[in-house]
Amino acid sequence: MRPSTRFSFADLPFKLWHSPTITTWGSFAARTLSLVAVFPLVLARFSAEQVVVWSLLSSIIGLQMLADLGFGSTFSRVIAYAMGGSNNLVDFRNPKRVHGGGKPDWEVIGRICSTMGTVYGRLTVVSVIALASFGTWSLIKPIDALPERTEAWLAWAVVLATTAITFRGNAYSAYLQGINQIALLRRWEIATSLGAVVTSTTVLFAGGGLLGLVAANQIWLVIATVRNRWLCGAVEQGRFFSQCGQGFDRPIFQAVWPSAWRSGVGIALTSGLIQASNLLYAQWGPVQQVASYLIALRLIQAVSQFSQAPFYSKTPLLARLHSEGKLDEQVRVARRGMLLSYWAYGLGFVTIGLGAAPLLALIGSRTPFVDPLLWVLMGIAFFCERYGAMHLQLYTTTNHIIWHIVTLVHGIIFAAVTVCAFGVLGVYALPVGLLAGYLGFFSWYCAAHSYRAFRLRFWSFEKATSLAPLAFILVYCLGAVWLPVIHKS
Repeated sequence: MRPSTRFSFADLPFKLWHSPTITTWGSFAARTLSLVAVFPLVLARFSAEQVVVWSLLSSIIGLQMLADLGFGSTFSRVIAYAMGGSNNLVDFRNPKRVHGGGKPDWEVIGRICSTMGTVYGRLTVVSVIALASFGTWSLIKPIDALPERTEAWLAWAVVLATTAITFRGNAYSAYLQGINQIALLRRWEIATSLGAVVTSTTVLFAGGGLLGLVAANQIWLVIATVRNRWLCGAVEQGRFFSQCGQGFDRPIFQAVWPSAWRSGVGIALTSGLIQASNLLYAQWGPVQQVASYLIALRLIQAVSQFSQAPFYSKTPLLARLHSEGKLDEQVRVARRGMLLSYWAYGLGFVTIGLGAAPLLALIGSRTPFVDPLLWVLMGIAFFCERYGAMHLQLYTTTNHIIWHIVTLVHGIIFAAVTVCAFGVLGVYALPVGLLAGYLGFFSWYCAAHSYRAFRLRFWSFEKATSLAPLAFILVYCLGAVWLPVIHKS
């Protein structure tokens, strides 16, 4: 007799509690609270010069992903393969080469975790040295514009000191995601993110400045690292620690390295390039304009990250399904995740576009919001990025990594267009350059590989995922740009 599959409201709390998508959304929502609670206080209490330094510190913290060299996503993916019972960690483009039996291969997982621990121990040293060098150079000019420089340099010292701890914690997060403990990890992230928001708000209400705000945020990143270490020991009978003392496993590293460096190059030339362009723009742009752009960029990136939850929370499951050869089920899961992600992005983008300027005026922000055209360009660019990135993630489950190719070409286009157009367009050259890179290569190239690998047709797949959200966004963009023009005329 088949078990009942009827929906029951009594089961709803349990399903929400254990849902990777809902808990990931909850984690992003908790972090987004900083935009609601902390961000307005910063804009109301900090000068434009302080906002620039605070935003740049956040960008530098984001650059830690470059030092990761793509190992985090790669280790997480190969652990997911091994959870599906596969010991083939090299190439899954041909389903006939998939050997997963559906049961975890803990011997292989132990070798992966042991190698991961050694790799991250070495990468921690590299990341601290790299951030200390490049970060210090990029902060000299913005900090020199402050009346109180000592506080800013102490804040930077706090960031560097905590980086040595938090970067090592990437290994714990990769393991938890690889064994598909997404819901557990995100539930704890909600708790610590709320703690960070409460602490930061308290610091600002108590009159704390840049140093106090940075310290309040960084201490919770350390707590999160300790938390993830504890979780690794609490799940799966603590196998993470009982099997990770085997030392560096060269065959595992040789299987992981080709995918890792390609992923690392990809991350460096997408998110890393955006963060680096912010630091460079801060060296030459007018302070008020830089502050407005960094505010808008922070908001659009928050929307983009929030929208990733329905799809990215399923990436370990997608990898496991691929290792088990269940390609049809994999496509169904991916299609649903993409649709929800596009709508989450569209609704977030339009909501901020309509409400950001009035809200900043209401709270008495010293820094205005960007004009509608700049916001529209940023929104369309990041939508194209989401389109290409999700297809890239889907294709990556084959473990054939093309990140280095797509992001290198995208980076070249972005840099060339931005540099050539900056003298004419000013700050508009940044989103125009991004859009040129995405439309010129990144988005369609990633989608083409995804369609080919899973035998998808553009129209039948995209009409069920991206087309309706895109139409919604374009209607808003036309109204945002043309209505002010019509009103003035």
